[in-house]
Amino acid sequence: MNDLEITVQRLKKTEDAQQAYCCMTEVPTPWPGALCACRDWMSENLGRYVEGYHLQLEGSGVVGHLYYAMAEHALTPYKVEDKVAVVYCEWVQQRYQKQGFGHLIFETFLEDLETWGTKGILVEATDIPGQMHMDHYLSREFNVILEKGHQKLLYRPITQAEIKVEPLQPQIQPRSGTPVEILVLSGYLCPYEAATLMLLPGVAQEFGDQVILRQESLTPESLRNYAAARGIFVNGRPRFTGGESEEAIRRILIEEIERG
Repeated sequence: MNDLEITVQRLKKTEDAQQAYCCMTEVPTPWPGALCACRDWMSENLGRYVEGYHLQLEGSGVVGHLYYAMAEHALTPYKVEDKVAVVYCEWVQQRYQKQGFGHLIFETFLEDLETWGTKGILVEATDIPGQMHMDHYLSREFNVILEKGHQKLLYRPITQAEIKVEPLQPQIQPRSGTPVEILVLSGYLCPYEAATLMLLPGVAQEFGDQVILRQESLTPESLRNYAAARGIFVNGRPRFTGGESEEAIRRILIEEIERG
């Protein structure tokens, strides 16, 4: 590690949550409204559906984060036994990567979990570079326990070698035809996704009664109803990944109407 004065701080209050999502502050964000919405969501749900740690660099603010929840409170599309930590998101700003800071925040997290007698850590990673890549966790003694497409569910034991994990069964069924039905599950855990969610209502309104928009806040009840922790479903299919422009949203809706 180098001589930068950096500390790991556990999120405890609203002011901490209002510094969240350093991934959006490396450069001026094109989605300031989405960032504010996500920080407000974090403030409202800190200590309930989300916990976390920040890497605080003296003079530069927050340069890294790790957000998670214990399984009994986690908003995740899996049925997981209690006393397991579920990681939502982990990031260190690119200019501070490969300097040991990611290791520092994770080891602080791990030490706390060991003190609390946590069974282990669960994380949904991918095989896509830059998007919670699985190699990042395989190097930390995680093992892949479930796979679906690009998604990889990994587990790292602490006090218990194995845990029971079951994916929730999909409840959102694909359909065709008009009016096109859009279901938005908005938990605001990611500003990138929230940016699309904030543009969508205005674009959908342009299509009048050809498009019906339904928005559901992400809660344990919505997880039971839909078996999905996030997403925008167009006629039952996930068509948006986040960060889309108004024109891209409009094009997808036109395609769906023409298909119908």
